[in-house]
Amino acid sequence: MSKPDVLVIDDDESITSTVSNYLASKGYSVTVANDSEDALELLSTRRFAIVLSDIYIDRLTGLDILRHAQQQAAGTPVILMTARGSVRTTVEAETGGAFDYLAKPFDLKDLLAVIQRAELSRQAQPEPEAEEDLEQFGGMIGFSAPMVEVYKRIARSARSDDAVLILGESGVGKELVAKAIHDHSARSSKPFVAVDSGAVSGSLFESEVFGALRGSFTGADRDRPGIIETARGGTLFFDEVGEVPLEFQAKLLRFLQEKEYRPLGAGAPRKADVRVIAATNRNLRQMVQEGKFREDLLYRLNVLLIEVPPLRERRSDIPFLVKRILSEVCESSGKSVWFEAAAEQALLQHDWPGNVRQLRNVIRRLVTMEPPGSLSRQALDRQLEDDGRRAPEEDEPVELDAVERQQILRVLDQAGGNKTRAAEMLGIQRRTLYKKLARIERDRGAETAGDDRR
Repeated sequence: MSKPDVLVIDDDESITSTVSNYLASKGYSVTVANDSEDALELLSTRRFAIVLSDIYIDRLTGLDILRHAQQQAAGTPVILMTARGSVRTTVEAETGGAFDYLAKPFDLKDLLAVIQRAELSRQAQPEPEAEEDLEQFGGMIGFSAPMVEVYKRIARSARSDDAVLILGESGVGKELVAKAIHDHSARSSKPFVAVDSGAVSGSLFESEVFGALRGSFTGADRDRPGIIETARGGTLFFDEVGEVPLEFQAKLLRFLQEKEYRPLGAGAPRKADVRVIAATNRNLRQMVQEGKFREDLLYRLNVLLIEVPPLRERRSDIPFLVKRILSEVCESSGKSVWFEAAAEQALLQHDWPGNVRQLRNVIRRLVTMEPPGSLSRQALDRQLEDDGRRAPEEDEPVELDAVERQQILRVLDQAGGNKTRAAEMLGIQRRTLYKKLARIERDRGAETAGDDRR
């Protein structure tokens, strides 16, 4: 197979001579331009498979060459090189879609490796496919038998107003299932309100759910509606219901049985008008045996049951998920990347303990950190190794240093206090974030106690 045409642009003739002679010795057809005017004319009149350009040429820069090359033939790999790299030029090269960015002086073997990778990316780039309707029930994707069963249960549950219990591992999309039930139910025009049970401290759970009247406790300077009132007419979703404090479970049971609740400080109960859906990745029956979850509450929640399969049990859906996630991330980042065949096979074979959430985060990091073009098996392996280091075992003790505490609190602030969003930004599971936040609170309490003793 003949080697592709390469255009080499640099105002330093010694550079263009050295590079062109080296690439020609490796079988490439090389054309040289020593000023931007010649380069733009060549790009306008000929098609080059790969463009190698210096950043600082003359009145124009390599960034101008990059933009012109992309306008003439979108997807052309443009490799930029410079001896005066800066944060600004690097960022502009990345955002402009440069294939790679080389710092001078470089080893010719390193240059060849980048050229070969660009060559492979052109050969491997998949042809655009006709758009498929991959949306099923609010963004869930999958055509496997286990997912078809989930879709059927969603449709049947949507026709009812009974409580639904959704079971599944972390990251399988339990909230998507709950939202799909709501969106296809008679309550779809009313609010869907989710409460992350693990994110609410035990002492605040009652006021969070039932609400509180002014003066009902210290700091209650006004009436505060609970999530039952906020969701009136719609659906109330208890995520991670296994984390509901044991002392509150009896009151939650009474609410489910009587369809009424009493805000803190209220003299009389109020009627509720909500449909309740709950989800958990915990084994509730085992928790009942251990005395950590009320058996009668389990029965009251488990009227309609939906079990969401882990990704490893529906591997045939992985290619569709990858296609959709990759398309979304590439569109938002302005990058064009795709997986090499070996990487696609590795995606299919991986067990994905974090399920769809983990798959999405790995693809996001790959698109962000890797240059445009094909994503290799090695790049994927690096991200999966990073994932293994990111996720501690659920029962592993949480130790935090000052830097990590600051990072967690900063990200939580950026997420507006949304712990689910903060966990995604940090690349950790929500349960892990809750443990770290609990440790931060304990450390703060210990520091305060120490100050008091002094």
